[in-house]
Formats: sequence, C-alpha cells, structure tokens
Amino acid sequence: MKRVSIVLALTALVIVATAGSAFANFGPHGAYALDTDACAGCHRAHTSFSTLTWDNAGPSGGRSALLVSSASTMQEFCYACHGDAAPGASTNVEVGIFDSGPSGADTVALGGAILYETNSTFNAGLNGGAFSGVSSMHDMDKGSVTDPMWGGGTSAPAGTDLSCISCHDVHGSSNYRLLKDSVNGVTVGGYNGSDVPQGYVFSSEEGYPSVGTGGWLKHDPGAAQMVAYRPNYTAAQYFFEPTTGSGISSPRSMSTWCSTCHTQYDNLSSNYDYGAYESDGALSRDVDGKLTVTGAANFVGDMPRHRHPVNTTVGTANTVNSFGTNAVTSTVLPLEKSAASLADPVGEYRLTDYMGCLTCHRAHGSDVTMTGWANSRLVYNGASAVNTWSVEPTTVAPVGVNPNVSSAILRADNRGVCERCHNK
Repeated sequence: MKRVSIVLALTALVIVATAGSAFANFGPHGAYALDTDACAGCHRAHTSFSTLTWDNAGPSGGRSALLVSSASTMQEFCYACHGDAAPGASTNVEVGIFDSGPSGADTVALGGAILYETNSTFNAGLNGGAFSGVSSMHDMDKGSVTDPMWGGGTSAPAGTDLSCISCHDVHGSSNYRLLKDSVNGVTVGGYNGSDVPQGYVFSSEEGYPSVGTGGWLKHDPGAAQMVAYRPNYTAAQYFFEPTTGSGISSPRSMSTWCSTCHTQYDNLSSNYDYGAYESDGALSRDVDGKLTVTGAANFVGDMPRHRHPVNTTVGTANTVNSFGTNAVTSTVLPLEKSAASLADPVGEYRLTDYMGCLTCHRAHGSDVTMTGWANSRLVYNGASAVNTWSVEPTTVAPVGVNPNVSSAILRADNRGVCERCHNK
C-alpha cells in the first residue's frame, strides 16, 4: 500500500493546534462547544477543493464534504493525521503503532505539546491492529472492487466498499471509539430527543462514562466527561452490559455492534451459502489483499453452519483466573469486562467476563501467519458413493481456509486463539 502524501500541511497543523484542553481527549472528534474551532481543522465552508462527498437523501445525491484536502479517498484524508509518520495523532492506524504525537502519559500534565493524556504504551501495537503490511484486514476504499461481507445477509455475501467512516463517526457518537450509532440500517447507539446518549459499546478504561450515563454526552457536558477520560489504545478494555433499558436491545456489547454487518455470526446455527468462495476452485489474493475466485467446479452450497458462541461468559466462578493464557507464551486474549471485574487490573479477567468478537479478532487488521492445517484448502471427493468434503494442509497459496482464505484478522498465529482458551 502506498504511503499517503500529505498534500496540505495546513490541515494537520490546524488539527494539532485546535485539539486543546477543551476536548482533553478525542482532539477534533466530538464534544463541540458552541464556539468550537474544531470544524476548521477539516472543513472550509466556501473554499474546499476536495472531491470527496457525503451521501444525503436530497435530490442531488452526494454533496461535497467541504474537506480541506486533495485526498481522493476518505482513508487518505484520515491518514493526514492517522497515517504513518503523519502529524496530528498518536494513533497511527496505517501501520498499527501508538507513536509520537500530541499524547502524554497519565502522569504528564497538559500543556505545551501535550494536548491530551492516555494510558497507552508508546511505540506499542494498537489494539485494533493495522491496515498496511498485514496478512488480513478489513478492506478499505477499493472502489468497485470489493470483498464479500462475510456472514452478511442470509446467503452468498454481497461485496461492500468500506472506508474509515463506514464504522466510525468522525464527529463523535454515543459509543466507544467513535463507533457509529447506526450501521447497515441497524440502530446501535444514538441520542434521544433530550440529547441523552443511548450507547451500545462501552469501555472499562479509566474515566469512561458509566453505563448509567448511556455513553458520551454532547457539547460542554461531553467535554467535561473527557477531562477525566484516559483511553488505552494499546490494550483491550471492553465492557459488556447484559441488561436492557430505555428501549435498547440486549446485550450492549462490541459483538452486538459487529453483528450489524456480520448478521449471522451471533447465531449458533443457521443455513448459509458462500457460493464460489467455498469451493474446490482456485482462490487467491492480489497485492492489496483482494480475494479472487477462478476455476471453481464444486461448491459446498447451502448448508447448516455451526458457530462459536459470543456474548457469553466463559464460566460461573467469580474469581480471577488465567483464562486466555498459554503456558509457553502467556499471551492473554481479551474478554469484555463484567460489572464485577471493572476494578481489576488491565489484562486480568474473571470467569464471569464475556467472550466477544474481539476476544479472538482485531478490528482493523492482523499480521499473524497461517501454516499447516491453518493453511489448508477444501477437497471435494465425488467418486465415493456419498460425495464428501474435507480439508487438507497445503504449503502453497492461498493462505487460510475457505471461504476467507486469509488469517481472518486473528490475534494469534495459526489457531493459537483456540489453544489459549481450550488448553489441549
């Protein structure tokens, strides 16, 4: 993937300059005061020359986003701050590193170049992973060339073109990490008529708004919340809320949010047809990770699919334990904290904490490797009395099992995420 050229340094400089203590965290994203200057970090009302548009329901269709940039994709615009070696943000999502920027440790006072505080570890990998130089990722800004939305809909998944704003609301939301309040036509957050937040995705980070508040408030009350907030971009700190309230569906969790697109993945069993992507044909990925299918002769077809449970506890004993660790690597997989474990140290979990999508996967991308059985292909046997399918390991491309044929943004090599829990 090419490194983005920052064609207008003014954009990044203004963002750095305006991310002052009025925001405390989030920089130009959210909690806007009535006299905010944050809008000017990205927009110009009458002099924008960007070709990027936003969709609206009006008769003219997409209209100019009035962005200050010559970026041709939304990802390129976001990389002006969040890209590799770019100023403006410590969250370098391009290569997945929390690097130098306007962030300070929790013990460092605001002032000078330190504009906000975090509990993150500098030069460590981002919990969400990376979009560049990885073995699998959520594809971004591919135009008309898109991958399927795995587990989306009820059968052979349609392709979708993702960008940063497919998942994140850059102007703030009621949810953790600016995750959108409405995704794929499904409400997973938002505000009522009195601007009371109805969040779905919460965190156990220091100072994060409690479930009782509903999430992030708007304007000055939201800015006041952010003063005490210390995000941790390099460690997973999710929170699970099992109860319903104010018309909000249960449970409120990261996995519930993910299932707005991956609609089948929170069903223990349902029929599904992956079409040519699950076949004995030749599947491969290009340099950008785009999956292509050629020469498919036999398809698995519509079959009952059985899936690992999510939104569930891993046990019943209310004690701290070594869940998710391996005796050799001691690598912990993150659970979503329960109310009983909120005060526990980061990375320490209880049997009453919850398993979610991001227990095993990273949200952006992963650089883990697949070998042996984890790098296998489907084999069709039509010669027997009963036609059968099986898998066999292979040492040649493609890497990963059909239909995804990648490392599936997992947190550990091969199927290390299985062994860390099942300890066989």
